Amino acid sequence: MQRGFTIQSKVDGLMLDGLVVEPEEGVQRTALLQLSHGMSEYKERYLPFMEFMAEHGVVCVIHDHRGHGKSVKSEQDLGFMYGAGGAGLVEDLFQVTVWAKKEYPDLPFILMGHSMGSLVVRTYAKEHDRELDALIVCGSPSKNYLRPLGAAVGHAEAAVLGDEHRSNLLEAMSFGSFAARFADEKSRFAWCCSDPEVVREYEENPLCGFTFSDDAFFALNDLLKETYGFHGWHCTNRKLPVLFLSGGDDPCYVNVRRFKKSIDHMRLIGYRNVRGKLYPGMRHEILNEKEKYRVYGDVWKWLKKEKVVGNVEGEAHPRRPRTALWQGAAVFDHFLKKTLISKKLMSVFFNVSKFLTIT
Repeated sequence: MQRGFTIQSKVDGLMLDGLVVEPEEGVQRTALLQLSHGMSEYKERYLPFMEFMAEHGVVCVIHDHRGHGKSVKSEQDLGFMYGAGGAGLVEDLFQVTVWAKKEYPDLPFILMGHSMGSLVVRTYAKEHDRELDALIVCGSPSKNYLRPLGAAVGHAEAAVLGDEHRSNLLEAMSFGSFAARFADEKSRFAWCCSDPEVVREYEENPLCGFTFSDDAFFALNDLLKETYGFHGWHCTNRKLPVLFLSGGDDPCYVNVRRFKKSIDHMRLIGYRNVRGKLYPGMRHEILNEKEKYRVYGDVWKWLKKEKVVGNVEGEAHPRRPRTALWQGAAVFDHFLKKTLISKKLMSVFFNVSKFLTIT
């Protein structure tokens, strides 16, 4: 069962357009899943996955990110973020979380992001991981070491042409190599999916494939910086189950070593339960691939394995309490960890200083 909703963003008053897919009457609700879609697409593309999850009792919520779908003031604003930056995307996502939890209380909460959305959900987790019972990172871009160069180019363009300028240059710098890898397929979006029909529909849909403005590329740059930085992570929910999923032929993760580094980054921050899986033969949009139901099934099995959702019969797994005591213990644990690290660093500094003094 589907229903729409709208929320006014606290960032700037922009109306955010959302969609809910609920389990049919008689199906026990097992969890609440919020989705964060990717760049240059819109929420309805996730309906097949949402309907699959709803059949298993999961209430699914998604909204069009600002500058996408119906979360725009006019069609001409597709690809324009209204100056909100990456922080605005994250705040919008959290605002939808608050709304969804009020509408569907007392359910385990799962957050899942694809591509650009995977950057949004990890930046969200920096401050709000206590809200989560599971985090799924799908089709994630690996750390981009040329990010500062792209930012410099974008600011130079914007200074001359304005923030709303659609940047073909930044688009080519960001995705040109992805398209080149599948040049024989005669489509600049062939890297997105191995199913030609999905690629054709994407190309023909005016709500897909639009070029980002410099303003939107600034937001993307913000998200990359925040996601792969080490500053600002609260890590109050260290046992949070985190799952990375990507297509084996997705150029977005660059290579297996870089995919593993993305996973290791979360572990280094302090998350203890981080796993990853690659699907050979699949490209960027694994939720739209020919074997997409294999991915859907794997997500469901992982949620059951991690005891986020109930058993096969639909018995809901009890949600972990978010009591003040639990949160206080997590904060203290985080503080203790940081203190111990500081003590170790001070010890190293003291020994080095002593050695330099002696010599």
